[in-house]
Amino acid sequence: MLARSGLLPLEPGWVYELKLDRFRAIVRAGDRLEVRSRRGWNMTRHLTELACLEVDAVLDGELVALGEDGWPSFPLLCRRMLQGDRSVRGVFVAFDLLELDGQRVTLLPLSERGSLLDGLGLHGPAWPR
Repeated sequence: MLARSGLLPLEPGWVYELKLDRFRAIVRAGDRLEVRSRRGWNMTRHLTELACLEVDAVLDGELVALGEDGWPSFPLLCRRMLQGDRSVRGVFVAFDLLELDGQRVTLLPLSERGSLLDGLGLHGPAWPR
């Protein structure tokens, strides 16, 4: 979901995502890695390290590059994605699970999708969770 300005809802049932200095992306993992921006830019060739995920899933999240201080750095991410500097490590932070094992899960409640996402074991240098 795209961000929008306005007052934050105070009623129960709302969930918030962090705003990181990043590129929003959809990652299709499994037999064939595919990484696409929200606007359809195919970023797969820039992020081959994401192919290490060994599940069949489609994930929504953000690509970030972490600076030496551990915080997301948009200039570093641009160096990686726009200038091809492979010395900058790309990291994908997954927020949502859209498909699992070929089945669409978007009709499940967000809390259930979060539990499924947590169960994927997305822990490692390219997949922090």
